[in-house]
Amino acid sequence: MKDRLLTRIWRKLTGGWTPYIEDAVPGSDLTQQMNQASIPSFAFFFMLALAAVIATFGLIANSAPAIIGAMIIAPLMAPIMSLSYGLVVFERRLVTRSIMTVICGVILVVVLAYLTTLLFGLRITGSEILNRTTPTLIDLGVAMAAGGAAAFAHTRQSIISSIAGVAIAVALVPPLAVSGIGLALGHKAVGEAGLSLSKFGLFAGGADIAAGAFLLFSTNFVGIVAIAILVFILQRYGEWKKALLGFLLFVGISGLLIQPLKTSLHKLYVENRTGRLIVKLANIRPDIITGRAKLESISVTYQEGLLHVNIEGFLPKEQFADKQGMPDVQKRVDKFREYLMEDIGEPVVVEFDFIPVEMMNFKSQPPEVPGG
Repeated sequence: MKDRLLTRIWRKLTGGWTPYIEDAVPGSDLTQQMNQASIPSFAFFFMLALAAVIATFGLIANSAPAIIGAMIIAPLMAPIMSLSYGLVVFERRLVTRSIMTVICGVILVVVLAYLTTLLFGLRITGSEILNRTTPTLIDLGVAMAAGGAAAFAHTRQSIISSIAGVAIAVALVPPLAVSGIGLALGHKAVGEAGLSLSKFGLFAGGADIAAGAFLLFSTNFVGIVAIAILVFILQRYGEWKKALLGFLLFVGISGLLIQPLKTSLHKLYVENRTGRLIVKLANIRPDIITGRAKLESISVTYQEGLLHVNIEGFLPKEQFADKQGMPDVQKRVDKFREYLMEDIGEPVVVEFDFIPVEMMNFKSQPPEVPGG
């Protein structure tokens, strides 16, 4: 009696709704779909070329909407999915064609970004470019989740439209465009404030920017393929024993990326801790952090196995003119290093680079209050 009453209440509340489990796309249909996705067609390269140009313009202009637009229209995810499926069903022709399509697509994006950057002659590397040069384990996690989502979406007809969202979640074309931009810039790369990146130790030049961005693409590519293979296996496509070989191969490649990604994640952690420490000491220890300095950037590098933190900013010229206060600056830097070492738990070298500037302040008159 109680079960019947609960059933009636459930039907009343849900309008008779019952859970619906959609069947997976038949293997023959998915095979046909993946074969079409692997073909290096004119439409594929045309759309990829447009995505590359849009991404390059967006990166140079530091425009996030343009970069997102390039992610949406870029068709590079399709041959990556067909490669994953080809490894699952163990079809050599599909795997070979997918790999060739991906390689040709990668070359196309890098070359177009390189030529576009040379054509416009811009040297500034904004935050949208630099953010894609230091991949971490977080990026690998995002790529793995995106690969699983993309593979599952291909096996369910009702959610195939969510592929566009996956393309936004994981970056494929933007890091390749950054690689082309970095190669074109070379040692001419400068930050948004006009400072040379190589001179201040952030990068050895455009080659470092290109290498870091390509590492991000490689991380995304490997993470997507590895988890996509696993999702296809769990959906019972192909023979799992043969598919397991491809999965283990890409897991092994992922293992090779773990160390550099782990190092980048640690650098990001140190940057965040340094920024938080600066804010904290400015409030509780004005004898260490004080003045009207404007913080521009924090960069972390390893030199001869030792962590180096470089803090850059701008300082009013009048503070530089106070020569008597200069010895006190060294004590402040050493004290800050002690606090930072205690915070992150490892030896560190701290370097402050401040550029003297003329600080001017202009303030408008207060508005007139009617009837005042």
